[in-house]
Amino acid sequence: MKMVLSWGQLIYVFFPIPVFCLALLSLAWPRSLERAGSRIVSKIFFTEVRAGPVHVKLLYLFFALSVVIFAGTVRTLHAGAKPCKTCVYAGETLWYGKAMKFRAERNFWLSLFNVILWMLVWTVHRDRKKILSLKDRVSELESAAEAEGSGAKDETTEADTAEDAADVAEKSDESKKKD
Repeated sequence: MKMVLSWGQLIYVFFPIPVFCLALLSLAWPRSLERAGSRIVSKIFFTEVRAGPVHVKLLYLFFALSVVIFAGTVRTLHAGAKPCKTCVYAGETLWYGKAMKFRAERNFWLSLFNVILWMLVWTVHRDRKKILSLKDRVSELESAAEAEGSGAKDETTEADTAEDAADVAEKSDESKKKD
């Protein structure tokens, strides 16, 4: 009965949540919606769950539970199929063994996919935060450049005139060498 509960959790809780969060994080929306999606994922997964002296972030809890389920499937796959207790004929025993092996392999791949989904949520969330901060930095630099460019169009600094004079001198030296 214990494995039935864990597979129910895996299928109905552990798959939809990361898929929904990956959709929130990876769709290209306007910046305000991207930021809202990132905040929602942060609030869901990076909140701490406290149980007495233990403080665990929800993402790490889900990831750890997924790894435990994965380890259980590896153990089951390694142990092999249990013998059939109700089979009467050799054909039944053969097909029962094949069915149990198929089930163990299916569970292995599902649990591995689930572990990868949680790692992917963490990676995409981290990268999305970096992208959003870089986009904010770019917009700050663009606004600063526009403000600086509009205020200093007519003004030239001494360094600019010195650079321009050096450029003119280099061009005249090159033209003299050609002659």
